[in-house]
Amino acid sequence: MAGAPKPNIVYRITKVIARLVLRVFCRIEVSGVEKVPLEGPIIIASNHLSWLDPPAIGVVLPRPIAYIARADLFQKPFLRWLLPRLYVIPVERGSGDLAAVKAAIRSLRSGMAFGIFPEGTRSRSGKMQPFKSGAAAIALRTGAQVVPLAVIGSDKIWPPGGKPRLGGRLRLVIGDPVDLSAYRGKLDKEHLEAATKEVEKAVAALLPREYLPEVASKAATRRQKEA
Repeated sequence: MAGAPKPNIVYRITKVIARLVLRVFCRIEVSGVEKVPLEGPIIIASNHLSWLDPPAIGVVLPRPIAYIARADLFQKPFLRWLLPRLYVIPVERGSGDLAAVKAAIRSLRSGMAFGIFPEGTRSRSGKMQPFKSGAAAIALRTGAQVVPLAVIGSDKIWPPGGKPRLGGRLRLVIGDPVDLSAYRGKLDKEHLEAATKEVEKAVAALLPREYLPEVASKAATRRQKEA
């Protein structure tokens, strides 16, 4: 597999603009950025709270990152030109678009970073939702490292279905890559579910209890008492 490609000029310019625009909305604080491998294929797996999440992650990540987005966004002329230059891959919502998955795998095999929100959509409650198996399946097929990332506070700044509120704090916490070596080459349902749980657990460990579903929150409290 190739090393990390250098971002194109459109991506670099857009990243600068996005950083300036985000400063109007919020203060971004990031920790653990040194844990992101600078070369090779990686999957950034994160919880999802707001429209702000993808640009915020893209701004702080030290390398270009590809995403999957709704195919209907590509129907607008400007976005049809811009999005491919930002490494965005179109997918039909709810279709399980095999072509998009294959494109994601190709981008990883070229050494790209690939961002995915395993919940599948933004959480309207703020609580992390159960993860779907896409991130783990792609990781096991490509050998890409999965880097967990927690988004905290974007739901307060721009909640789903609500209006943006200026001046908040958006925190991004990056964890150590998830070790999925025990599941390599095992794509049956049982092992895929187990690998997905590993990724879900790694992201949950980075989140405050207020963002965790009740069961996970109780488990976190129990682990703290045992420690």
